[in-house]
Amino acid sequence: MVRRRTLLGAGLVVPMLANAGNAAAATGREVHAIDATAIAEVTPVGYKVTGLAIEYDGIVHSGQVDGSAFDVRVTLSRQDADPLTGSRTVLTAYPNNVPEFSERRRPGRYVILELDENDPLAPGAYNQTYTRFYDLTGAYEVLGVTNTTVRNLVVDDYTAGTSDALPYRFFTPEVRPGRQYPLVVTLHGHGESGTDNFSQIAGNQISVAFADPSRQRRHPAFVLSPQAPPGTPGTGGWWRPDLRAAVLELVRATVASNPAIDPRRVYLTGLSMGSYGSWAFLPEHHDLFAGAILVCGAGNETAAVTTLGEFPIWAVHSVDDSIVPYDAPGSDYRIFTALEAAGRPVTWSEWAGTAPERVQEAYAADARRRAAASGSRHVFTTFSAGTTPVFSHGSWIPTYPNDVIVDWLFEQMG
Repeated sequence: MVRRRTLLGAGLVVPMLANAGNAAAATGREVHAIDATAIAEVTPVGYKVTGLAIEYDGIVHSGQVDGSAFDVRVTLSRQDADPLTGSRTVLTAYPNNVPEFSERRRPGRYVILELDENDPLAPGAYNQTYTRFYDLTGAYEVLGVTNTTVRNLVVDDYTAGTSDALPYRFFTPEVRPGRQYPLVVTLHGHGESGTDNFSQIAGNQISVAFADPSRQRRHPAFVLSPQAPPGTPGTGGWWRPDLRAAVLELVRATVASNPAIDPRRVYLTGLSMGSYGSWAFLPEHHDLFAGAILVCGAGNETAAVTTLGEFPIWAVHSVDDSIVPYDAPGSDYRIFTALEAAGRPVTWSEWAGTAPERVQEAYAADARRRAAASGSRHVFTTFSAGTTPVFSHGSWIPTYPNDVIVDWLFEQMG
């Protein structure tokens, strides 16, 4: 018998069905799209919508789905500009019993559309001095329905809180009785300042890189991400002593109230303004932390050399950084040069930030081996000129996906 496959108007291909009006389940009952959920995630280059989960009023099977049949339209609106409208590219489509991505196809009430993250309209955020986010609810339309909800992968797994008027997000790993886990404290850059208690974990990967399921399998850890209010670069944000004091109080309170946190494994990472903030309080409070990853920032050379000679730091900076110059007074590079001049061994490394991930990790592994062999507590990585993705200041883009750098951090013990 010849099995006939007919493309139907509702976006499904159904075996042995000639009716072109609606899709049908295996039972022969017509099923209709009734809702949709936009699936967003924080990629290395920012917050993007990478999928759409279409909900049906019946069960859909794998043989009924043809990705080419789905026309996904998007309208991104903001108050100060005309809406951006267009279509999204569907990479693959498959049924599932829950509204999430899966490598395993299961019959269910959902059809999952994986969308091309390189589409011009994939971003869910834009820059307007600070990182701002489109309201994605109702922004996507397919099969006559618009999305009523947005699911933020990893980001939605954080809880929200406020401490001394300082908003923060907190991620808790799967905790086993009797075990203790590290805590990673993240200090965001100037662009993620605000009061939304969202930008500091969704603007880039400084936080979600540690909460991502693949990282949690390797290094289960708590993650604490406070948000600084908007302020003038150089005087506001983490440059403010009172905000740094609030962060330190929040860290201490978090450790004290969570017995599953190992106080010997509290780690710090900061990018740009967050790196400035880290360099500012580490000289006096480095005993609270076991190690740090600091990206494209600057601090006080004398204070760092005097107090951080034995404190583990892996710093990363693009040689052509146009926002925080590589060789500016107090830059990461200048501090590490001063540390070496003071007799503290420094492991130097350089590679292209646009190289394939496996190549970058090979370079990082070589740096880690050399640091271990020399007893160096300080590793410095330069991204070569013209090789930092997106723009010259974005050294964090290739840093946080690098498993070797993250592995090095979790090796440190206070």
